[in-house]
Amino acid sequence: MEKRGSSTCPTNFYVHRSEVQIHRLHWQKVWNLPAPEEDVSVRAMAWRPDGKALAVGYSSGSVYIVDIEDKEVLDKYVLEHESADDFAVKHFGVRCITWAVRNSTLESATEYNLYEIQEPNQLNMLLVGYGSGYIYMNIFGRYPYGTIHLAQVAKDDFGEYNVLDINLSDDFSVMQVLYIDRYSNNVLLSLINTSVLSAYAEEMFIVANKHVQIVQMLSYLDQTMTSITEAWEHILLEIDTKMAFYAASVPDGTPSDELQLFLLQKLTANDLKKFGNSVELSYSTIQKLVLKQLNIVGQSLTYYLSELRGLTRIPDRYKILGITESSVTEAIKACCAFLNKSLELQQVIDVSMRNYKAFFRWLFVVLVRLLDEQTPSEIVKITQQELSHIADFLYNFDSVPEENTSNQEKPVKFNLERLGQYLQDQDLSILPDDEDNPWHKFLRENSCLLKDNETIFSMTKFRKYSLVQQQKYLKDAVDKVFDVSQKDIGKYFSVLHNIRCYEDQLSGQMAENLRISQTFEVSEKRFMMAFMDTEHGSDGIYFMSVDLKENCCSATAMKYHFSSSLVLDSNREPKDEHIAVLDLQFYSSEYLSVLAKHPYDEDNTIFIQVPLKILLENANDFNIKSKSYLFCDKLSNKDISTLLEPSVFKVLDKMVGYRIAVSGGRKVAIVLAKSARKVRVFEMEIDGDEEEEDTLDTTPLSLVTTDLETSDKQNATSEDITFE
Repeated sequence: MEKRGSSTCPTNFYVHRSEVQIHRLHWQKVWNLPAPEEDVSVRAMAWRPDGKALAVGYSSGSVYIVDIEDKEVLDKYVLEHESADDFAVKHFGVRCITWAVRNSTLESATEYNLYEIQEPNQLNMLLVGYGSGYIYMNIFGRYPYGTIHLAQVAKDDFGEYNVLDINLSDDFSVMQVLYIDRYSNNVLLSLINTSVLSAYAEEMFIVANKHVQIVQMLSYLDQTMTSITEAWEHILLEIDTKMAFYAASVPDGTPSDELQLFLLQKLTANDLKKFGNSVELSYSTIQKLVLKQLNIVGQSLTYYLSELRGLTRIPDRYKILGITESSVTEAIKACCAFLNKSLELQQVIDVSMRNYKAFFRWLFVVLVRLLDEQTPSEIVKITQQELSHIADFLYNFDSVPEENTSNQEKPVKFNLERLGQYLQDQDLSILPDDEDNPWHKFLRENSCLLKDNETIFSMTKFRKYSLVQQQKYLKDAVDKVFDVSQKDIGKYFSVLHNIRCYEDQLSGQMAENLRISQTFEVSEKRFMMAFMDTEHGSDGIYFMSVDLKENCCSATAMKYHFSSSLVLDSNREPKDEHIAVLDLQFYSSEYLSVLAKHPYDEDNTIFIQVPLKILLENANDFNIKSKSYLFCDKLSNKDISTLLEPSVFKVLDKMVGYRIAVSGGRKVAIVLAKSARKVRVFEMEIDGDEEEEDTLDTTPLSLVTTDLETSDKQNATSEDITFE
């Protein structure tokens, strides 16, 4: 559980029965997202840096990027397919998600945006850790960068690791990974050299933005194709059905009394007038969509791909990203083929519209004569050119046997018009007549031009493709450009230091028992990591810092605990025991939020904002190259209760706490009760004028609490709400 959102509308997310629920301030429910399949649970979540999307990782290995406003799934990655045995369910799947931001604005982000597509101004990267030891890396949550395995990075091909938590330095040059060795079940920490991410940040940013533009174009293409199909199905498919009804009654194709009956009973003059207008409107709509949407999108897509191909021709800068010139060239060819097919469809629309008008005029004349109505001769007169168009139209009444039927009694499927075949996922049944095309003749006579030519290529292989098939071919070609399944990015990373942190105390449940939090202090170039073991909460907090300044790593570590003296008053006898820690999370680079049991009252909990300055000043230096376990019995466990000011902790009355989620950026903290039916929301750092009765000076400003009895009650505005 965490609290984030826009500055004007804070948002909470909450995991409830394997579904994700989004609530605004005062727990107003916005939406809920059920699990993608049965027996799948939510393992990890992370906000996109702009707070407008949420990454959700599941035990099945899939990751969903969800729009915060309407729960639209913006992207979906199925990165790990597990077997159904207990071992796989226990160890594999998504274990952690981090959405890191590079702490600097890139030069390319300040350029004038010619295409008016909103782009981020900083590089950000989605990092997904798996129980199988893999770390998936994705720029902006859209562009797949690649996957590394800890065993490969650590040069240990036989290592079996479970990734617990990931953090990146502010410049992306160092990655800190906390993980479990599944053989020993011990906890280790790796500092990984990821300087390639820092050195090529500009190139990654540019290519990732090209990818976003290309994906948006493909999305527009999908929307336009849907609109075209709907415009066709609205009326033209209905006409096909009516004509097929008549065709089925005269399978030999002989016009007779059936035609007269059909015209008088099934197709009236009003029908003809309505159909004529509707057909013209449908064709006009489709024509506009093809001209103003398909062509423009196709041309823009070709432009973006051409820009990308230009980048691949600068190998010293872009080869490291794994995009090849040949794959981009094939995508450009596929895009040109799609544009060519769109032009072909446009020609079909022109011919079909002309023939349809002539056909309906002919039908109207036949119907008028059958009804013996008096009509001016100019209306019923059919010109020779119109007869030629009608003949072209009727020529397309080709008998096509349905699939899986015998030849003796085969139903006849009539193709009334040529447009529909382009909007189906199957080969064209009526091919374009392009034998006399001058360009095709030229290529046949000069086949040498097609040999190893990236500019001139033949469209012969696409001759039978429908527009839908051509679109699928284009999407496949683009997917191959950005396919990272065979991309080896692990070779660019290396381990700086491997630190043995914590030995399993025979529980065998380390991955489930540990509560971990990491942060990076930008001003001091320092990683800080804290964790606690829920099975041994009285042991307190395990804290470590790694300093990256001056091209070398120095580190400090310490175990800390709280004693009953933290809340001791004159009416109680002191207890010589540790207070059990329940949960922890970095509030900011200055404070560590801690939830602890109350030593005297089981119905109360203590919320503490521990100044990191105290932890750092009391930590011990250690040899980062040591092979012994860091948090062992030899490391002293310091009581810091006496070092804390009373203003940095608060006793939560009638609150048996369980978990916390905090955000210094949003100045909020949330405490979840052990029953999972009560939430206490803390609005941190409130100005003096806004303080209420229930306040406490921490961090060091004030803190206001609101209790919410959790529920699914929609749009509730009162303080007490109940969960189902």
